[in-house]
Amino acid sequence: MAKQQMREGRVLGGHVHDFLTTRSPIRDRIVNFVRDNLRNGTRSVALCFRGNAATLYYRCHQLLRIRRSRGGTIGEFDFRHARFTENYLQTLGRLDKLHVDPAPFLNARKYLSFSLETCGEDELTEILETYRGLIDDFFDPEKTEYAFDAPAVSHKKQVYLEKDRQQQLWAGYFLNDALTYYDLEYSERFAEKNGLHGRFDLLGLRAAPNGYTLLLTELKSSPQAVGGRSGIASHERDYLKYLDSPFLAARKNEACEAIKLLCEIFQRPYPKDLAPETITEAKIQFVFSDTVIDVGRAYRPSDPRIEKAYLENGKIF
Repeated sequence: MAKQQMREGRVLGGHVHDFLTTRSPIRDRIVNFVRDNLRNGTRSVALCFRGNAATLYYRCHQLLRIRRSRGGTIGEFDFRHARFTENYLQTLGRLDKLHVDPAPFLNARKYLSFSLETCGEDELTEILETYRGLIDDFFDPEKTEYAFDAPAVSHKKQVYLEKDRQQQLWAGYFLNDALTYYDLEYSERFAEKNGLHGRFDLLGLRAAPNGYTLLLTELKSSPQAVGGRSGIASHERDYLKYLDSPFLAARKNEACEAIKLLCEIFQRPYPKDLAPETITEAKIQFVFSDTVIDVGRAYRPSDPRIEKAYLENGKIF
């Protein structure tokens, strides 16, 4: 991870780190919201860290981004995820009554924000449930009419099965001693400048007999995902180049710091033997699910650093 993002040994900016690790009614409501939704599998809520912000993900879309502003700690939502929602003006009106300022969206078609320091607990719950409903509408294949201005690039409505499976994996192995997926929708901001592909569906860590294995995970759940430009062969080439890059050392540090912070927030014991130096190897992990499990069985990895697994009924095998 970039050095400026690792200040004081943290994986998160100081203000947001303190907000998430200091007990308060709003902080506790956010943590319990994530914990309560772990049992929801594909409709779970994940907490991940992005530099100076923490993000709640629902169906692999940003449900709430928590960051510091000049006015204090705020929660943000990208209202463009409401593109297929009916009566979006009524939704904006309801959010306005919950002290969510609609002006940024109305002016620039982008983010809504509200203060997490002055928000009431019941208000926060209603805001999160409203945002979750907007994302469900965004994913609904039956809703194809734009609620407001159409984007410049046409949007082909899809089922987004893989997004749901990513959430299922995160929830199913959350802070599991043997295998945990601690991040999803990861994007290495400096990779492209170095001619590398740095986007991964999930980042995981698996206990091994002599340490830990870092897993750069790519999920394949539909026929479209195993062919063409997003197919297996292209990902093999891109990810193998990444495994040989200097970024791996940063990923090991980041994995330890992220898991340490998640353990602190969710009151779990941190593995005593987990440290960057005990992450002894890194692998590319292809996970096949649903209609492409048979494709996975026929697939033969081109390198010993690539492994395959299958997701069925929420479990890896």
